[in-house]
Amino acid sequence: MRSMTGYGKAKYSENDIDLEIEMKSVNGRYLDMKLYLPRELSFFEYPVRNRISSSLSRGSVEFRLNYSDHREIPLALNEKRLLSYHALAIKAKKALGYEEPVSLEFLLNEPGVIENINQLDEDTILKDALYSTLNYALAALHQSMQQEAAGMKDVLIASVQSIEVALSEIETHIQPFKAELLENMTNRIKDLISTYQLDNMEQRLMQEMAIYVDKYDIQEEITRLRSHSETLLKALSGHEHKDIGKSLNFITQEMQREANTLGSKFSTSNTFQYVLVIKEEIEKCREIVQNVA
Repeated sequence: MRSMTGYGKAKYSENDIDLEIEMKSVNGRYLDMKLYLPRELSFFEYPVRNRISSSLSRGSVEFRLNYSDHREIPLALNEKRLLSYHALAIKAKKALGYEEPVSLEFLLNEPGVIENINQLDEDTILKDALYSTLNYALAALHQSMQQEAAGMKDVLIASVQSIEVALSEIETHIQPFKAELLENMTNRIKDLISTYQLDNMEQRLMQEMAIYVDKYDIQEEITRLRSHSETLLKALSGHEHKDIGKSLNFITQEMQREANTLGSKFSTSNTFQYVLVIKEEIEKCREIVQNVA
């Protein structure tokens, strides 16, 4: 089990290269990546996307890369651009009637006149540093997710335990409630029979009463709720699999359905608080599992 919420950071500072990778992840229905890289390292975007998608199935992930290279940069002069800028500057001076000479500093500062001939995507030292830092950042992100998941797991288990306690309390009120219901219905039937004398009326009324009382039997809902709770606990204690978040979401949906049925069939003044506890705990579980990957 792993949370979709996490944070990972890694730094590299060797060979006159400084790198810092920061990764943040929050819950999301699908895997959504937002990458922020320096323009000169754009070649690294595809490996980053590929690496993240191979290790994460869902979540909204933000990736940031900061880069500083203090190595001696191999530079070259682009003479064609230099001459073109010079000719354009002279033409502009004539048009404006200026006589000052064209500044060499001005020409050298123009885009593309001085070029970095180092191909960063072929720089093995830089590429090794990038991949190494990425791996450390992902490892830190996963560790953060697992720590978050451990807390989530404890909350889910505590909720299941609270649900079981509430179900046990409700069970103690089932028979007294049905007995009271049966007694009230019996007295009412006797009043009707004494007022309206019809053939087979007593037998038919008793049959209808039995059906009516049976509608308030919630043992089946309690059994299914307990079964779903056991399934949830097994999923939490079992080996991690890719779709555990979706499985937990489906289980909590079924639990919520049974809780709603139980509440509609059996919500007396003595049991309302326990039904409320069950619904609140299930809703808490549903919110939590939305963040499980």
